[in-house]
Amino acid sequence: MTSSVPMLVSYPLLLWSVGILLARLVLASRTATSRLVNMALALGILSGLAREGAIQSAVASATGTVIDVPLMQQLGTVALLLALAPLIAIALRWRRPEGHASTTTVVMMLALASGALMIVVGSSARGSGEYIDVQPGWRTAVYFALFSAWAAFMPYLYLRVSVGELRRGQLPTQVSMVFWLFAIVAVWGLEEAVSILLMGAFAAIGIARDFVALRVTLNEVSFIYLLAVATLCAALPLWRAVTESLGVDCWTRSIRSLTPMWSDLVQTCPEVVLRHPSPQLSPVHRAHRMCVEIRDSLSLLGRYVEDLPVEGSVDNKSAAQVFYIAAHRRRADEPAGAFIKVPIEPSFDLKQEVRVLAAIGRHWPTEPRLIATTQGEQQ
Repeated sequence: MTSSVPMLVSYPLLLWSVGILLARLVLASRTATSRLVNMALALGILSGLAREGAIQSAVASATGTVIDVPLMQQLGTVALLLALAPLIAIALRWRRPEGHASTTTVVMMLALASGALMIVVGSSARGSGEYIDVQPGWRTAVYFALFSAWAAFMPYLYLRVSVGELRRGQLPTQVSMVFWLFAIVAVWGLEEAVSILLMGAFAAIGIARDFVALRVTLNEVSFIYLLAVATLCAALPLWRAVTESLGVDCWTRSIRSLTPMWSDLVQTCPEVVLRHPSPQLSPVHRAHRMCVEIRDSLSLLGRYVEDLPVEGSVDNKSAAQVFYIAAHRRRADEPAGAFIKVPIEPSFDLKQEVRVLAAIGRHWPTEPRLIATTQGEQQ
């Protein structure tokens, strides 16, 4: 397949994709999933490059027609098939997290075998110098059956995962919207796979030539724009990586707001510390860890809490003062008493937990004289 998109459009889009890939290799390659996305994007870019007429001609001239234009056209389609394999591996990891490394290896090997078989059955079309998309014969049916199987299996997995998560419910709004987007795109991908399969079948038996011609035209035009959309999706995590590296993301700001209270509490109750923190923990994991340790510390300090204010409910400022004094009593080795529960707003997810604890942390005393003042007021 050779792209019919003008170079003034396709080349900037390809450069945009390459730039995002390079940025991801630097900023978003810590996890296995990120590396699989990078692999899929790299193969997608190779597919886009192999579809450009000028690049096809340049490669043919440089290799002395060892890799001629028809072979480049088919290699572009094979590269797209290979790009689907890492995405399939990611979806399989969601369904079965255990043994993901072996699953990824098997998927990639099967994709390579399918791509090699496509090149073999496409030899006749390459010899004739025409698209295999329009050549009658069983080879065309096999060629597009192989491609369509992968092109359909990938969206099927994402549709199944998305529907399953949406049916379970209790998802944050943003996560729910992502799964709805996955489901919509997956339905569209299944339609494309079926359409391409029908194109190959119709071309193989020589019927519905108008439909085949329309599908070929769409294939020539659509891929570079699909690559641009896929690159945009791949670029979204970069914003988080950049903001985290600059320390301006919401989770790093939350960590800073919790740190004064958390620091005092873990020094007072060192037994709540989960383990030695890893420098590779993401800000969201660090914030989660801090919230757990703060909650555990406040629970332990319940036996060192003195009488609560008798008038009105305990607000965030009062709670901060009560717990600060309780921490001071524990550090002073004063005897523990009966457990007193300090009312704290409950939370249902990590973001709400951070908000609840940060509201108390904003009133956490930072000057020792506050202890004496507060104690004097209570006497």
